[in-house]
Amino acid sequence: MQAQVAVELEGRVESVEPGRLKGQSIVTVRGDGFTVRFDAIEGLVSFSVGDELRLVFTESKPGDLDRYDFCGHGYLVMPEEEAGKTLFSVWGIIFAAEPPLGLRDGVKYYLCIEKKR
Repeated sequence: MQAQVAVELEGRVESVEPGRLKGQSIVTVRGDGFTVRFDAIEGLVSFSVGDELRLVFTESKPGDLDRYDFCGHGYLVMPEEEAGKTLFSVWGIIFAAEPPLGLRDGVKYYLCIEKKR
């Protein structure tokens, strides 16, 4: 079963910087008209400058999970209109996207990340 895609972004990792916590990095991805910043947790998935990524937000669990390097579900931290950007949490890992992606408050989304090879 193919999940209905709410938002799909393709971009390149522009920077990977050490975070304040041990084993944490802050990853910045830029694409055509958007920027996404998120925490990367050591041992979960590693990212390098120049990696080309596909980020997919769906309302249902994708059936082809093996193609992704990371997949998790979460919710908006606050309505996009209030935040002025998308603040999305997957198990406490925050993904911040500018401009807002148009996700709906109170809806459970799956976020899957694929490194393009």
